[in-house]
Amino acid sequence: MKFNPRLPKTCLHEDCQPFRQCLTRRYEMTYTVKQYGWIRDLPDHRDHLYAAPTTALAALPHMVDLRPHCPPVYDQGQLGSCTANGIAGAIQFDRMKQKLTPAFEPSRLFIYYNERVIEHTVDSDSGAMIRHGIKSVAEQGDCPEKEWPYEIEKFAVKPPAACYKDARKYKAVSYQKVAQNLNQMKGCLAAGYPFVIGFSVYESFESKKVAQTGHAPMPGPHEKMLGGHCVLAVGYNDAHQHFILRNSWGTGWGMEGYFTLPYSYLLDENLSTDFWTIRVVAA
Repeated sequence: MKFNPRLPKTCLHEDCQPFRQCLTRRYEMTYTVKQYGWIRDLPDHRDHLYAAPTTALAALPHMVDLRPHCPPVYDQGQLGSCTANGIAGAIQFDRMKQKLTPAFEPSRLFIYYNERVIEHTVDSDSGAMIRHGIKSVAEQGDCPEKEWPYEIEKFAVKPPAACYKDARKYKAVSYQKVAQNLNQMKGCLAAGYPFVIGFSVYESFESKKVAQTGHAPMPGPHEKMLGGHCVLAVGYNDAHQHFILRNSWGTGWGMEGYFTLPYSYLLDENLSTDFWTIRVVAA
């Protein structure tokens, strides 16, 4: 299949980094790869670290799969809002787990706008740090998507005051950073909670094979890095030595919107980092 790259759309902010590139590529007459937008967190000693209970670590199951408990897969479209999509998925998962009413899909555009307020990049489709997305939903909450719909042409428009007022009722109350340690990562999932991750995307991730099978490999030595992406880790499998992750490219990609990455991918800080779990959301 012929592979036609488009020109990369790059943020012009003065401190723009490679992770701010929002690169789009297209397979002719098949599938359009979406935008990226994950920017690595800056170190912060104030982060609260998740610690899996010792008893749980001593009896980790060989496989965990939270997909049956996840909300429908989102589609971020041609917007670099992957961090907002990942965080919204974690929030909606928790609301379902806590059996909270009303049931709703969190506004991804609300999160994307407010994390960029923190980064002073609201006028650019610049992507964002996961930490800033977590901070925004902890301090301001998030309104339902029906109040501030995912209309990507409005990504730089400030949501109405009514959205901010309603969002205060739906804050992330408890959240922690997950250490880049296999047992801690598995312990989080075994406890029944997903975690948001950021990872570097290489050319093979955009291959037809990955789009069809959902199984992404380790990058080859000569592959180019295309950008940074944020997704939600929802399971693992010891037999296959991989994590199961929820993408935000719709159900027509991968395994109905999900894919796998090798353990070694998420354990390499040069390839992946910034793991966050949201444990409790306000009613």
